[in-house]
Amino acid sequence: MSTAAATPNLNAKLKQAQANWGWFIALGIGLIVAGIIASANVFASTIASVIYVGAMMLVGAILQFVHAFSARGWRRRTLNILAALFYAVASLVIVYDPLLSAVDLSLVIGGLLVGAGIVRFISAFHDRSHGGWGWVAASGVATSAVGVLILATWPAVGLWLLGMMLAVDLIFQGWGFLAFGFMLKAKTQVG
Repeated sequence: MSTAAATPNLNAKLKQAQANWGWFIALGIGLIVAGIIASANVFASTIASVIYVGAMMLVGAILQFVHAFSARGWRRRTLNILAALFYAVASLVIVYDPLLSAVDLSLVIGGLLVGAGIVRFISAFHDRSHGGWGWVAASGVATSAVGVLILATWPAVGLWLLGMMLAVDLIFQGWGFLAFGFMLKAKTQVG
């Protein structure tokens, strides 16, 4: 698609978004409120998050099991059924003991953050010729530091980490949608 052909389509989408600026503001407010509610009891939010993940995994296992019967050949069907069973068992373990699962997930998150921070730092160090590499390196150090903090406070951190991550994510998403809605409103009033 050429730029000339894409421009009218983009303008139409922008006009449609501008017409719905109020919905973006409402969504932003709703997400901020949900984040505040989640932050009021991060332990309950952690447990709810883990149960939700386990339930979605169980739905995925059921769908994978149903899909297995559309596979051709007994080997492929058997492998798909086996994969669905493993996925179902994992989901049932998560739902059966969400507290243990939350603690385990916090350990994995801490380790992954340490690893991601180290990789980001090394990548920034190798790209020293580019401007802003120091910021990338600093973010790698900060990410690793958060991971080390999680690992140092494990297993207690597992009781609140996922709930806090959910609350912070909801609040930041809310502010993003709120800002976007107000920007669209301002553009509507100017245009």
